[in-house]
Amino acid sequence: MSHVIIGTAGHVDHGKTALIKALTGEETDRLQEEKDRGISIELGFAPFRLPSGRLAGVVDVPGHERFIHNMLAGIGGIDLVLLVVDVTEGVMPQTREHVEIMDLLQVARGIVVLAKADLAEDEDWLDLVEEEVSEALTGTFLQDAPLFRVSAHTGRGMDQLLTAIDDLTGEMAPRDDRAPLRMPVDRVFSIAGFGTIVTGTLLAGKVTQGMTVDVLPLKRSARVRQIQVHGDVVNEAVAGQRAAVNLSGMEKEALPRGSVVAAPDSLDTTYMLDTKLKLLSSAPRIVKNLTRVHVYLGTGRAVGRIALLDRDELKPGDEAPVQLRLEKQLVAQSGDRFIVRSFSPMTTIGGGLVLDAGPVKHKRFKKEVLSKFKELEKGDPAAPVLQRIRREYAVAGKVLEKQAGLAPELLKSSLERLQEEGKVHKAGDLWVDAVAARQWEEQLISSLEDFHRDNHLAVGRSRAELRSVLPKEVPPKVYDWLVQGMVEKGLLTLHGDLIALTGHRPTPSEDEQKQLEQLAKLYQQGGFKPPTIKDAAESTKLNTAKLEKYLEYLAWQGTLVRLDDQLAMHADHFALAKAELCRHFREKKTLAAGEFRERLGSTRKFVVPLLENFDRLKWTRRMGDERVPWRLDIENCGEEE
Repeated sequence: MSHVIIGTAGHVDHGKTALIKALTGEETDRLQEEKDRGISIELGFAPFRLPSGRLAGVVDVPGHERFIHNMLAGIGGIDLVLLVVDVTEGVMPQTREHVEIMDLLQVARGIVVLAKADLAEDEDWLDLVEEEVSEALTGTFLQDAPLFRVSAHTGRGMDQLLTAIDDLTGEMAPRDDRAPLRMPVDRVFSIAGFGTIVTGTLLAGKVTQGMTVDVLPLKRSARVRQIQVHGDVVNEAVAGQRAAVNLSGMEKEALPRGSVVAAPDSLDTTYMLDTKLKLLSSAPRIVKNLTRVHVYLGTGRAVGRIALLDRDELKPGDEAPVQLRLEKQLVAQSGDRFIVRSFSPMTTIGGGLVLDAGPVKHKRFKKEVLSKFKELEKGDPAAPVLQRIRREYAVAGKVLEKQAGLAPELLKSSLERLQEEGKVHKAGDLWVDAVAARQWEEQLISSLEDFHRDNHLAVGRSRAELRSVLPKEVPPKVYDWLVQGMVEKGLLTLHGDLIALTGHRPTPSEDEQKQLEQLAKLYQQGGFKPPTIKDAAESTKLNTAKLEKYLEYLAWQGTLVRLDDQLAMHADHFALAKAELCRHFREKKTLAAGEFRERLGSTRKFVVPLLENFDRLKWTRRMGDERVPWRLDIENCGEEE
């Protein structure tokens, strides 16, 4: 069953509240001041049982211009609006402003109600009023809306209106209850024994008793103690319903209107919004860059500035890519609609669509920035997801599931399409921007080209050093995925912990070859008492840096085996050491370092690193002060070495 919210709109004292009472039997004016003054000041709410049996929610908004901020807090979550016009007054200023607001918010459907029909002089008068209303609504979302002449006092036209409401709401697609929970708060109060209660319309997802929710922009978590829908205690409320939610451990004062109750980690606050802004044709003046305005989004509001990105001024009736820079954090998602009112005097001047709810600050007149806006304006649900991945380089799939604001199936299909189009890649549980990945590949290749040119004897660059070439924001998982992918494509070759361009082979000069042979001979002569790095440097008259390069080359060539950063041994003697290890284990079950030292006629300084090397090769495993064979074929190794 789809759940819908019906809202009212129209000028002050045109009969909105009386109409709702006639339809629902509920009085939505709850404040004494409202009753005394005969006008609505705050939002009013009522359940509405339709002839079909469906239960809708009603949001009755104030019509006075002084309370337009209250109207804006309630109108954003409605599915069907009842525009009420008093037949004795006709179209008035707030009639027009409310229609402009709903047009900018793209309210789905509407019905025009000519109220107080019993006070009209005659039917000719009603014809004139209807003509005036129709003319005023031309070009708006209500220009083809059904119109009814009704009287809440006598009941005239009420049955026909009720049937039309039932029919129109029955045609509406349900809101997405599979997406993460999102409920903008439009009312906060407390009840003794219960604590803080917030009310609002669930725009997406569901809230269940006992669940933990985030409360923004406070950035606190709370537990849902109880849920009511139209006064009835329920276990859950779903998208399209109005709900009162009792939050445990929250103070009323900490939760102003404009707060948002959301699924954990699904939303964040922002000081900036990338938007497409439309300035009303009726706006009194042009808007210049960094004009200060009031921004209304959901039930929240903030003062901010309009940063025009492709022009110096925005004329009435025009649209433009705009970054709203706020003085207070709001909670938003891509696809949200908002209203902008002039700073002073406060009048509605425009509104538009949120394209990116978490952008960086943009410079004006930048081609790449404007291209991004055009891509987002297409309305493709995958576009904001792609923009986020591009902005953050890589995003975990679980994070997107929580924060994209899309049903799981839609998010999955969007990511798969982006992957098929070659715009994103999957790296384990991370989604990676394909453009950035290509740039990273080019950076790694360029860096290795430079490295090989400057270090022609080096087998490759260490994995950790090569990582530093990329932006620090690139996650280690993505770096590993990138390297592995380049290996699979034949671009890179791995030599243990060293990475080289495929095809690179260290090639010594004639003089270097002589020095290498001298060094190899030194280690060959050293046997099981090879020189340390310091000793080798003194013997060969090589500086430590060059010696290290020579040792690395000889190790890659297979002439030497590096044991640690200070010791190496000739490969012939390493093979002999392995043979001696096998012979020992054919005679004994365990090996002590001292025993092996005696077998080799070596020193503890050399034998300990050698045995630790055997451990790393998994030939042996240390148990206390001794070692036992591990993955060593004792019977078939040793003599042939």
